[in-house]
Amino acid sequence: MRITIDLSVLELPATGVAKVVSGLYGAIAERFPDILLHGIHRRQLASTLPAGVKDEWIGRYLTPGLWRRLAVPIAAHRPGNDVIHFPWNGGVPKLRPGVRVVTTLHDVLPLTISGYFASGKAKEHYRRQRQSDIDRSTLVVTDSEFSKQEIMRHLRVRREPVVIPCATSIADFAETGVPAGKKYFLYVGGLDPRKSVDSLLRVFYALTAGGALTSTLVVTGSRRHAPPALLSLLDEGLHRGCVELAGYVDDRALARLYAGALALVYPSQYEGFGMPPLEAMTIGCPVITSRMTSIPEVCGDAALYVDPWSDQGLAEALQRVEQNADLRQRLSTRGRIRAAAFSWGRAADAFVQALRDCSADIM
Repeated sequence: MRITIDLSVLELPATGVAKVVSGLYGAIAERFPDILLHGIHRRQLASTLPAGVKDEWIGRYLTPGLWRRLAVPIAAHRPGNDVIHFPWNGGVPKLRPGVRVVTTLHDVLPLTISGYFASGKAKEHYRRQRQSDIDRSTLVVTDSEFSKQEIMRHLRVRREPVVIPCATSIADFAETGVPAGKKYFLYVGGLDPRKSVDSLLRVFYALTAGGALTSTLVVTGSRRHAPPALLSLLDEGLHRGCVELAGYVDDRALARLYAGALALVYPSQYEGFGMPPLEAMTIGCPVITSRMTSIPEVCGDAALYVDPWSDQGLAEALQRVEQNADLRQRLSTRGRIRAAAFSWGRAADAFVQALRDCSADIM
């Protein structure tokens, strides 16, 4: 079997989807050496290519739209190619029959989140794009049962999407004997409204101002796309001295942050999977998170759950974790056990089996 992979996402610094692509195909290359893996991209790669995946820089002078419409179909229909995989939420161009098309839709959260779009026209445009991706695909893969149900609720599918949970390679960067230092909680992820970072900051400020918390809050992520109101809240925390903005951190630095934190605080309202809680549990970092969308599929009984719209509930959870070392140890132990259920090896086996099942159905 030969798989052509759209590696556009690896042209960017290591995003969550880039980590998923690298983890999945690194495991496929290791476990299925008979499968030929050939990635294509338009620009130079900024993320590391997994060992065992050959890549080709094609159509570098084309615009992104022309590259997708012209260069990708040529690569897809080369002799000997069996499958082309679009792992970055669609972008499937029109292709001739004869090659299986696999699309990974990590989520359709824009269709799930109320008020996400500025207009009904914009929402319908997004819906048509995703429907076109599905219509042009032989197989649709997603990360969670929640995302699968949302795809089927909002879009038409010929066959049910296959759920293949993500994993993480952050354990590769874990260090033993991380020295004890200052006490801090950690937030990892984007700074968009669905993550409830604004609520976390307001609760944290109230608790630290009143002496109910003595820890600081370390926030990762770029300020670039944060709403102005959230930037103002972050600046307030920096001025108060109770918040540190770490910005983008690589996996080695992130593993150290997880290892030293009292807990990851992740009160997100909507997730298609929830990579930060899985990363935290893998390192043994306790997790405070919400029981929303896909997150319970990832965390099971290993997290301390809060209502993302309840400031009081979040405040109580932060105080419990800071004050109770036994609770932190229980969450850490449960988290490591839970995280062990997720591996790139299992994901690779499930992905290849889905391709073979899909081929048998077509034949």
